[in-house]
Amino acid sequence: MNLWFFVLLVVTIALVLGPISMLRPNPAQKRKEQLRMQASAQGVRFGMRRLPARKTDMEQPPVLPVYFLPPPTTMQSIDDWVLMRTEYEHEGNFYKEWDWQGNARPIPQVSEQLTSILSTLPHSVPAIAQGKSGTCIFWRETEGEEVLIAVIAALRNLDALIREAKS
Repeated sequence: MNLWFFVLLVVTIALVLGPISMLRPNPAQKRKEQLRMQASAQGVRFGMRRLPARKTDMEQPPVLPVYFLPPPTTMQSIDDWVLMRTEYEHEGNFYKEWDWQGNARPIPQVSEQLTSILSTLPHSVPAIAQGKSGTCIFWRETEGEEVLIAVIAALRNLDALIREAKS
């Protein structure tokens, strides 16, 4: 009787503590949450969005984290342009491995400055976009805080370009 009581007690404790411990975030989830909170503290918003499918994609792209600044009211009427990283450099691309997705393009003042912004972005940034959804940088969050700072700086530079051009 005493043995069965302890076996039952151990099983009951395991049944209670097992699901509770599974609900706790793992270290990778904690790291991503810290990055998102740091971005939020700097006025950058976070969301999850699906990239547009490229011509060569056989299936729908995954949903990725996107860091963005809300658009000014002057951008509410323009179409979103998207610049995506391809797997290879080609002379037909806009800049190295970066190519346009769709027909929309930024105003010429922004296009001229984009190459300097693109050269600073890490490989974990698959796309940037701007338009009525704001100024957005898609980032896989594989690196740490120093890359987040670079992503936020590029985001602010791109946002400043459009605000200067519109004023």
